[in-house]
Amino acid sequence: MKKLFIIFILIVPVVYSFGQYKEYAPERRPLNNMAVNICGDASILSLHYERLLFLNPNLFIAGKLGIGLDETTIRYLFGYMSPPENYFITMPHHLTLNLGKKRHFFELGLGGSLIWEGSNRNYCLYPVTGFRLQPMKMNNLNIRFYGVFPFSGNEDIKGHFTPLGLSLGICF
Repeated sequence: MKKLFIIFILIVPVVYSFGQYKEYAPERRPLNNMAVNICGDASILSLHYERLLFLNPNLFIAGKLGIGLDETTIRYLFGYMSPPENYFITMPHHLTLNLGKKRHFFELGLGGSLIWEGSNRNYCLYPVTGFRLQPMKMNNLNIRFYGVFPFSGNEDIKGHFTPLGLSLGICF
């Protein structure tokens, strides 16, 4: 009987702790984003995958990886001009901390772009600051306005480096 009583005393608090009301359940929010960026990240147009890690209802970490193109390469791909002398392809990435409430978040972090211009390779490192509307349900629109101001590396880029960008995507 003593053993049964001790087991009961140890199990009851554990069971009650699982039954507590949770105002926020991070597993219910979408954790993935697929987005198209217009400008920013050392490219004119880019496609990104982003993974979110929610630390609490008001704080999450976002990691992004993508591929981007400049205006000349885009025109060639859509048949508006002959092949360019040098292709301009970027691989932008970032890691940011996002702080806010419900859907509205301020973003601050570090990013970079690996840039291929023909046979040249450059790397551009930059801080990322921005604002994002992060949906609370799946298959909704994700919007980001952000700025990237390079520490170094943009002097060697022959393409356009636009410091401001807009990202539109779907959360899943």
